[in-house]
Formats: sequence, C-alpha cells, structure tokens
Amino acid sequence: MFRGRVVSLCMLLALGACVDHAPSWADFVANDMTAETGASSDGGAAETTGPASTSDEPSPATGEPEGTTDAPSTGEGGSTASDAELVPPRILAVDVPAKVHLAGPVAVAVTTEGASLVRATLDGAELEPFTDQGGGVWTGAAPCFGSIDNGAHVLEVTATLGSLAHVWPPVMFEVAAPEPGDLAWARPGPAGSTSRRVVVTPEGDAIEVGSLVVDGAPRPSIRKRRGKDGAEVWAEGTIVLDSREGAVDAAALTPDGKIWVAMNVRQADSKWRPRIVLLDAEGHETGVEMPTDAGASVRGIASDDAGGCIAVGFGGSGYGDTDIKVWRMTAEGVAVVSAKGWDHVPNADADPHEFDDLAFDVVIKDGVAWVAGASAGKHNGVWQESRGILVPLDLETGARLDPVVVQDANGGWRQGMYLGAAAHPDGVVVVGQGATTDGTSQRIELAIYATSGARIWWSPEAAADVAYGTGVAVSAHGGVIGVGVVMNGGTLRGVVLGRKGLTYEHKFSSGLDASAVFGAAIDPWDQVFAVGELTAAGVRYARAAFVRQ
Repeated sequence: MFRGRVVSLCMLLALGACVDHAPSWADFVANDMTAETGASSDGGAAETTGPASTSDEPSPATGEPEGTTDAPSTGEGGSTASDAELVPPRILAVDVPAKVHLAGPVAVAVTTEGASLVRATLDGAELEPFTDQGGGVWTGAAPCFGSIDNGAHVLEVTATLGSLAHVWPPVMFEVAAPEPGDLAWARPGPAGSTSRRVVVTPEGDAIEVGSLVVDGAPRPSIRKRRGKDGAEVWAEGTIVLDSREGAVDAAALTPDGKIWVAMNVRQADSKWRPRIVLLDAEGHETGVEMPTDAGASVRGIASDDAGGCIAVGFGGSGYGDTDIKVWRMTAEGVAVVSAKGWDHVPNADADPHEFDDLAFDVVIKDGVAWVAGASAGKHNGVWQESRGILVPLDLETGARLDPVVVQDANGGWRQGMYLGAAAHPDGVVVVGQGATTDGTSQRIELAIYATSGARIWWSPEAAADVAYGTGVAVSAHGGVIGVGVVMNGGTLRGVVLGRKGLTYEHKFSSGLDASAVFGAAIDPWDQVFAVGELTAAGVRYARAAFVRQ
C-alpha cells in the first residue's frame, strides 16, 4: 500500500462520522494541516465498598418496610475508660438508609453525648471523619459506586473522647442499584450542534464542548449540564466561544474549577489556527491564552496539578510529512513551548521525515504527559502502515521520554490508531482502532500499557465494516469505559462499552438514526457521561447521555 493511501485512510477514520465541514486532504497538504474539527477526564472516588462481612451477624438498620427512609438503629455497645477524670462518650443512635438505590454518598447521622470525635468503617475500610453539627449530632457519608456495590454492607461507628471510646453495634444496609448500561437520561443539543469531549466537575456536573451551527457554519461552543437530570445550568445555555468557523475539540478542568479548551478556527484567509484558551468556571474567557500560529491543529489537552496545561495535535513539518505538535503553558500563564514538533524515528539510521505522525489526546500520569495518536510509515521496514502510538513527554518541556509505544500488528490486523487515552492505576489506557491491511474490516481496540511500555491488557472488540474508539475513561475500581462508533446494519451507531471487570454495552441510538460517541467521563461516583451526536430527519444534534454502571 503506498503512503498516500495509508495517510488518507488514517485521517478519514480518525476524523469521525457525520462531519460536514472538513477541508479535503488537498487542503490539509496545502496548509500543512488538516482542518476538520473531529474527535480527539476521568473521575476519581473514595475507596470502594466491598461485600459485607459474614464473620458475625450485625444488627440491621430499622425503618420503613420498603427501606426508603433513614432508620435509626438502637442498641448499646461497650465503653472502655482509661481516664477517671472523663465521662465516657455515648452513642445514642446511628441513622443510615436501610436500602440504597443510587450511586453517591450514603448519608449517615450519629447522635452522641460527650464525644469529641466520631469515626466509622465501611466493610472494614476507614471513612472520612464525621463532621460535628452541634447538639451531639455528627454527620458523614459512606460511598456507593452503583451496581458494583450491590449487596449487603456493614457500617461500624465509634465515638471517642480522649482515650475513651464507645463502639456501636454493627449496622447493616443494602445496595440495590440499576444494572450497568442502563440509561438514566439523554439530552439533545440545539439543531446543528455536536459534542466532541466532556469533563466532569467535582460536584458531578458535565461540561460539553464541540460546535454549534450559526449562520450556516459551525462555531466553537460549550455548555454545562446538571448531573442528576441533564438540564442546562448556565443562563446563556450553549455559549459560542468564537465567531469564526470551527469547533472545540478538547477540554480539561483545573484544580480550582477553571476550564482549558482547545479549539480550531478558520481565519479570514481560510487558514486554520489552533486556540488554547483558559475559561472561568462559567465558560467565559479569563484573558489567558496560548500564543499560536496558523498551520497546525490541536486535538487534546490536559491540565496539571497547578492549573497549567499541555496540549497536543499535529501539523506539517515543512519537509513533506506531518509531525505531532505540542503546546505547554504554566499556571502563571507563561508560554513554554508552542507547536513543538515530534517525529517518529524508530532507529538512528531512519529518515526523520519518513513517518507521518498525529496526536489526538494527552493524559498526565505521575508527572509525565502521555500522547496518544497515530503514526503512518514502514513500521516493519517494508509496508506503509498506520499504527497507534503512545509517546511519553516531559511535562515541563515537551521533550520526548522513553519508551515510545507502537501498536502491535496481530495477524492480518496491521493498521490502527489511538484516539483517546486516560490514566489507569496500572499505567495508561488507550482506545482506538485496529484494521486489516486494506481497511475493509475494522474493530475498536482497548489496551493498557505499563509505564515501562509493556502492554498488560488488551480488548479487541468484534469486527465490523466501520469501527473505531474515540474516548476512554477509568472507574474507581480500575474498570475501563470505551466509547466509539460501529457500523451496524449499514448505520453508524455510537457505543459505550464497559470492560475490564465491567461487562455491558450501551447503544447511543436505535432505529435508522445515525449516531456517534466522541467522549466519555466518569462522575465522582463512577457513573458515565457520554457525548457525541445524533442525526434525525437529516438534522444533526449534539447528544449527551448519563449511563449507569
């Protein structure tokens, strides 16, 4: 297969479905970039709740027969006193729901006398200390991460005063959450809109980025949705971030709640230019922006612990090939590197411009920026092939580190790319595509790589005429949620896949309506936000969905 065919196939597949504003490959070459604004956050949570202990028989919480209200548990536990001057503390009641149906914090209230501290364990795991509300009442929370916690759980509460303690008899409650893959809600965006990525706030709300058609052309846009029902939060609704044609292709939250966005816009001279902008928590520009030039496309962005960012994309090298491009700005608004190029050179004797390299996503793991993308060239020294690539970079300088990972060929599956990445407890998880040599059979592929570069987990999905993964997220228990597009019965459909301890598949649309999922994120309680687009009666709409797991 000659080089032009491989690069064109790579770009065609990577830029996603249902797009109508992409310049041709000839335009890309003429401008040293591609102009289409296609597909390129992970939420954490407290320690999981495991199965309830069966070594003893705890006292169950009491309440209404259906267990739908908080029920006080009554009983007496033993006190231990080692200080004669102090009156031992007493626990009078522990209130906890008898049955829990939704992921989230399970409210616990403890009524005490004379306590200076209240602590609790859930199935033996220590919880955060309770908060003193006054009048002897202390409140805390036990975490519930949805269906993975279904079953009985044991809460043990201790009140202390100095060296004195009162231990309440164990209290049992049950989790009975909806099945993984169940749809909680789905919301369309305005006509002519699409969503490319989603990030989740610590409060569990979703921020979607993408584009909205205004006066016949897509414009970069952003909106915020409430986690519990998908209703829009901002008074403005969808906010258009630039009056020029383009789209937001990536977003990242800073620790203080601001929003980095990476967008591509068409200038008056028809050249495309990346914009990397810091917004406030309400979606408005702060005045902080990375200086950029036309001639490259930005596709992925990540925020560091201080609130700075690193962004990645691709652009022409000036020598006939395409290179990965890197931008870095500190939390103080200092531009470090802009469109710094990186070219895959597998050995010292290789031509530095032999490979075409593109970046679609970036994630920070243990202070290293891992770039997910594609590299097209003679990876086996003979045939032109596109492979997924995972490149570690120094976060502060953008310098390449080792090892560079190239997607393995498996039998006749010799083509591929990585379009999304996320930090995983075992390393970095990527999602993308595997394809046969001629590209006529494709599949979504998920893989986890250790920081040593070794592939330690791999999940190839079923083959289809068209299939590619676009985004990935990781649950609090290390489960992997991949999203993408699969052609089913001649129709492109978005999918949400739960893997690695999760075993569900959620389809973004049914019937004859085409759809695609481009991004996913996990809320603080392991529930999934998925965003993309749905085409109905010839009109494209952004679509956001909240999927239980």
